[in-house]
Amino acid sequence: MKRTIAVGALLLLALQACASPDGKEGANAAASDWIKASDGSYTHKASGALCPIEVEGFALQGLKMPEAPGSLGTCLYADSAGRRGEIRVRRYIPGVGETPLAIQNDKTLMEGATSSSDQVITSTIRAGPGPEINGERSQRDVITVKRNGLLIDCAAWERVSQFEDGSPIVDFGINCLHMPGEG
Repeated sequence: MKRTIAVGALLLLALQACASPDGKEGANAAASDWIKASDGSYTHKASGALCPIEVEGFALQGLKMPEAPGSLGTCLYADSAGRRGEIRVRRYIPGVGETPLAIQNDKTLMEGATSSSDQVITSTIRAGPGPEINGERSQRDVITVKRNGLLIDCAAWERVSQFEDGSPIVDFGINCLHMPGEG
C-alpha cells in the first residue's frame, strides 16, 4: 500500500512539473506556432512576427524555443562584425521582465499609458548594457511592439568598443516598427 501511494505521489509531482502555470510554453507547442518558409525565414502565426533571413546586415542563425516565462520563441541573428540580434515573441506577464524599464514598457504597451492624454503608445525603446560578447561588455538597443495581443522585441547589441553613431544595432531594432498585425 505504501509503495502505491509513493508511486502515485511521484506521478502527481511529475505531472505538476509538466504543467506550466507561469506562462512558459513547452518547446513542442511553441514550435508548432512557427512556420518556416522555403527561403529559411520564419513567421510566428499568432503575432505575425516575421524573422527574415537577413535584417540590416544581420543573418538569421536559427530559431530558439522558449526558455523564459512567457516566451514563445526567439529568432537569433549575427553580423560579420560579431554583433548579435534577436526577434523575440512573448506573452505579457505583469511584473515580469529583464529590467524595471522593460516591465514598465510592457505595461504601457499592454495596459495603456498612465497619462490622461489621448495618446496611444505603439512601441517602446530602451537602451543600455547588453549580454557580453566574447567576454566584452556590450551596448544593447531594444524596440518592443504589441501585435495581436503579444509582445515582439527586436534587440541588437554590440561590443562597447564597436559602438558609434549610426550603429547597425539601431537599424535592426527599427525592424520591429514594421511588423504586420494590429497593435
